[in-house]
Amino acid sequence: MIRRRSILGGAALLAVPGAARAQFSTPYVAPGGRSRGMTLLVGAEGGSGADLWVRGFAPFLERHIKEVQVSVVNRPGEGGLAALRELTGSPTNGSVLAYAPTPFLVARMVERRATGMLDKLRLMGAVTEEPVALVAAPGTELSALRSPGSNRPLGLPPPVSAGSIMAVELAQFLPMEQLHFPSASAARQAAASGNVAAALVNVPDALVAAREGRLAVLGIAAAARHPQLPDVPTLREEGIALDAALRRGVAVPAGIEERPAAHIARALRAAAADPEFLAQAEWRAVLPRFRDEAEWGAIVRQDLVELRTRWETAPWQVVGG
Repeated sequence: MIRRRSILGGAALLAVPGAARAQFSTPYVAPGGRSRGMTLLVGAEGGSGADLWVRGFAPFLERHIKEVQVSVVNRPGEGGLAALRELTGSPTNGSVLAYAPTPFLVARMVERRATGMLDKLRLMGAVTEEPVALVAAPGTELSALRSPGSNRPLGLPPPVSAGSIMAVELAQFLPMEQLHFPSASAARQAAASGNVAAALVNVPDALVAAREGRLAVLGIAAAARHPQLPDVPTLREEGIALDAALRRGVAVPAGIEERPAAHIARALRAAAADPEFLAQAEWRAVLPRFRDEAEWGAIVRQDLVELRTRWETAPWQVVGG
């Protein structure tokens, strides 16, 4: 059960209007008494979705590393890569970390010919993932989307989103024109209103509308059903063997000393299992799943191969600064 305190805290955070959200651009600073400082870089503006996720996670990182005071610092630029560039030149004593969402950052590296940056980083662990969902207007059947000749396109978020990356492979199963929208919410709304045949968005972007009956979730691109949508089949169950998700975690400089690296890895694993973090994840409709350096790295290497091939054969439109 989600605690009332957790629900109210999360609701207050997400309900803050854009102008008032400016307060979140200042670093998160925990209460005093900590023996050393730790900086967590985020390559996004204060008040953005990425920034809010990081600030929600920072207290758990601090709790499980112990004896550190974590400050979240915004370093927007280069489509999210500016923070990672700063990280590559940071001290190797574990005092500087960076937020790393994949496959988003891998796509940014590919389009900017900066994939060598991966050799200068260690992806220490991913702690949450948000599977991609195929959504449509209520009453839509997946079988209808399989039929060729549909005059309505598949709505997609911006080109470097997990859904848009997955859409390339989905085309062999669902023969529809693909139309990008400026945001996941715009793609979701187009699907709910029937302006597109369907859309691909992350589960958290679809859950509220689905529960209110304004949107139908036709399938989840994951190996198992989503716990908050237990009646929705996976796409694999429907004969579409695709998995796709946004994974959020933490990166460190490649040359980090082994002792702090081990402390950070243990803290990430513990944070992902923290009861309060689990409650927060449930409220946000994200899946708390820890993937260690080896497992997450293998996924990222596969993402890199697929994205390089796509960029060379059918490059996407570059958006964002």
